[in-house]
Amino acid sequence: MGRVDLRRLVVVLVLVAACGGTPSTTTTTTTTSPTTGGGAAAPSDCPPPPYRVGVLPAKVDDRALPARDLPVDRFTTIPGTSSVIWVDGDGRPAVALIRGALPPEQWPGPKGEVEIDGARGVAGPFEDGTWVVAWYEEPGDRCDLYMLVVYPPVEPSEVEATVNSLDRVAG
Repeated sequence: MGRVDLRRLVVVLVLVAACGGTPSTTTTTTTTSPTTGGGAAAPSDCPPPPYRVGVLPAKVDDRALPARDLPVDRFTTIPGTSSVIWVDGDGRPAVALIRGALPPEQWPGPKGEVEIDGARGVAGPFEDGTWVVAWYEEPGDRCDLYMLVVYPPVEPSEVEATVNSLDRVAG
């Protein structure tokens, strides 16, 4: 199970605070099909993330939407990745668990250290209110990179509960 290092994460939570439902089991799974030009080799698709998320933020809806109906963003459209996406009541992404990539940009602010299934990772808010958790597992293949994205609005305590509920179930 994932465990948040509360001593380090509390700094992030305090900074966020200063700046002032029932979990769903229905998900939308997407695999981003890579496209390349000029003869470049496309990365192969990663298998689905081998984690069960036991606790999701209250805003998560129990409806699944087809992947083609979800808005694209900088996290879920990375070629070769595999994503499990939970949506809110309006059909917008609420939480995404992505296998095959780390955040596509440098961390813009403070972050705390987390442990997920024995792997060291980091967690923190981005400037737009999105929380990102990123970790990698050995041996270091591209498909051993993981990212959990929790879209705003979300409380830091909901992010912590979601991270702590990650449970490796396969692969």
